[in-house]
This record gives sequence, C-alpha cells and structure tokens, in this order.
Amino acid sequence: MSSPTQGADTGSERGDTLLEIRDLKTYYTDGSLIGGEPPVRAVDGISLEIARGETLGLVGESGCGKSTLGRTLVGLESATDGTIAVDGTDITELSGSGLREWQQRIGMVFQDPQESLNDRQTIGEVINGPLETHDWKTPAKREERVFTLLDQVGLREEHFYRYPHQFSGGQRQRIGIARALALEPEFLILDEPVSALDVSVQARVINLLEQLQEELGLTYLFIAHDLSVIRHIADRVAVMYLGNLMEVGPTERVFDSPANPYTRSLLSAIPGSSTPAPDNLERITLRGTPPNPRHPPAGCPFATRCPGKIKPAEYEGLSDEAFDAIEAFRDVLRDRSRRETGLSSQLKRRLGIRGDGRSVEAIVGELFKNIDLSPKAQDVLDQATEAAELDPEEALATVNEEFNSVCDRESPAEHEVDETGRRSRCIRHRAEHASPGDT
Repeated sequence: MSSPTQGADTGSERGDTLLEIRDLKTYYTDGSLIGGEPPVRAVDGISLEIARGETLGLVGESGCGKSTLGRTLVGLESATDGTIAVDGTDITELSGSGLREWQQRIGMVFQDPQESLNDRQTIGEVINGPLETHDWKTPAKREERVFTLLDQVGLREEHFYRYPHQFSGGQRQRIGIARALALEPEFLILDEPVSALDVSVQARVINLLEQLQEELGLTYLFIAHDLSVIRHIADRVAVMYLGNLMEVGPTERVFDSPANPYTRSLLSAIPGSSTPAPDNLERITLRGTPPNPRHPPAGCPFATRCPGKIKPAEYEGLSDEAFDAIEAFRDVLRDRSRRETGLSSQLKRRLGIRGDGRSVEAIVGELFKNIDLSPKAQDVLDQATEAAELDPEEALATVNEEFNSVCDRESPAEHEVDETGRRSRCIRHRAEHASPGDT
C-alpha cells in the first residue's frame, strides 16, 4: 500500500486532499420530453474525499454505479448535480483550456484490455494518442516519451511497432497503463484493471501498479469487485450500493470489523479459505437483487434486502422469515404496479382482465407456506392479495402502510463509527435503533 496513508488506522497521517466530491449525482434519462421513465440514478448524491498519494478502493455489486462514478470523475460522463473540486476548482464547470488541463492530470485504465485498444494502431500509436491529442511538446519528444513509457511498464522497444492482437492479456493491460500515464497525470482511475486477467497475471499487474505509484507519487481510485485484491492494494475502501456510499474507512478496519449491514453481507458472500472476511462473520445470503435504479427505495437504499432492517414496533414479534416473505411480496407488487402503467394494461385492469403469469394468490401461497403470521398481519395480507390482481398499486399501498419501517421512510445519515473517521450510513447506528453487536 502507498506510504502517504500507512497511518490511516489512526487517521493522523493521510496526505492532503487531492479530490473533494460533494453530493455528486449522475443520472441517465430516456430522452423523452413528456411522460418518460424516471431517470436511472447511477450515482445518487455521493460525497467523498481522496487524499494525494493514497489508493482508494471502490467496491460493490455489478450495476451499483462504480464505473459511472469513475467515468464522471474523468469527464467521460457529465455530472447531473454536485461538485468535484480539485485545488478549489469545480471541474464539473470546466470547459476549453481548463478542461484540457484537468484531463492531463487524470488518466483511466479500463477493464478489458482487448476492447480498450485499437487493433488497427501499433502500440506506439496507441500510447502516443493522448500526447498528440494534447499537442504535447514536439513529435520527437512524443516518440521519446512513448519509449520511456514502454520501459516503465515492463515492455520492450520492439513492441512499439507491433499491434495489440500480438500481445497477451497482461501485456495489453500494461499497454493500457502506459497510455494512461502518457501525459504524466497525478491521479489514475483503475476500472477493474485486473478482473479480465488470470490470477498469476493479476499479481504482476498489481505489483507494477504499486511500483509506479511509489516511483511517480500517483493517487489511485481502484474500482473492483474482487475484495481480496482491494484488501491487498487499498489504503481505504468505499463500499457502494445503488448509487450510494454505504461505508468508507481504512481498509483493515472495514474488513476486520464491517460496520454496515451491506458491507457485512458483501464480505460474507466470499467463499473459501482465502476470503478477506473476518473468521467470525456469519454467512449472510441476501434476498433478491438490487432494486431498479430508476425506482430506488424512498428510505435507505438497502432497505429492500437488508438482513438488519428494523421491524415496525407493532410487529416485532413476527419472525425474520415472515418479514422476508413480506419483503418478497412487496417486490412482486412493485414489479406488477410498474408493468401496469401502460394504456393497454390499464384498460385490461379496468375490464377485469388478468395479466400474464401466475396469480398473486399462487405466489402468496408459495411465499408464505409454513410461515406463521399474527391475525392482524394475515388480515392485511389477505386484503392485499385480493386487491392485487386488479390494482397492484392499491395492494402495495396497503402493505406499505401496515408494514412500514423507519428504514423505508428515512434516508440514513452518515455516522462516524470509530476513531479513524470511518463512516457508515445506517439507521442502526442511532442509539434508539441499535441492536446487539452493532458497531
């Protein structure tokens, strides 16, 4: 790990801030002027600081917005709202020469080295591309720079004249790293840089990245889904879910004692003896998949899957299995209510014509088989089941009103959970909602 943040566990030796992100949002719309779908909230209000010389690991499930965040920082995607400040300048407002200057200070290494390199160009042309685009010095100096970069990443001079298809995956990723370093940036975004490589090749590329960071004083945002890689290379780790940061802190602290339910779930899902999770971490199997980012939960983004979700006081006696089934039933109703917004579906509903697929009654019978409910909970379930075939929105409103949790209503604030400055977003961190074992 990089030297400027070796003291991150004490919070006292991190370098000064290079990048300060505040309330950053990156949304995608369908382009409709009237009546279109809600935007996809790929990045949904992230605040984060990255220190000079550190490696910040960014982890989370596929589709959580990791790559979109990286692409927004480098300028490949436009921010919808929020700020990205570098040395006091908001780069989301830059254009012209100011934007070009920022683009010289930042580089990006992409996930697939085969797809990110142009097979019609020689390696020399690939690496020289950024230099030519930014009119860097003279042609002779640019060629000299390319040969220097080849040497830095462990390639030979004769590789200058070859084409990408003539190289192995690990060599192609070295070429991608050389291209990212062409303009002498201080900050690199590494988007899954080793996920497409064999394990032995991964180790060599990671060693190269660590060596370059030490030699050139680079700052890294290292995006990955492999938590073992993150634990090895990152000084701090940020855990992302549905466009939100759930936990941020020193890597060893986060891995040894995860504070957020989502972090615990993510770590516990890694099988085998090489898992970076603590030995005493109970295995957690999350129900279902992350919600549609067009329709995120109104409260906590993790509320629909969280194993630690707070039960309404009136139903604290219901089993966890019963609440899992209720959450699954809510998912069914959410899905059906969204499908029935079209004109043809509305007409069928008004005429009493049931849509395709299994009946809600059959689904409920399967979900709640061998599950005990209180008389009141059973009555609500029966009402919702009866209403669901013709009006799933009404059925969903009935279930939501009765089984509404504070996690469904309130978006959790960030809480500082230890002396290192580690932060976690969870309502369980509030004293009145803490449960035994919470950090």
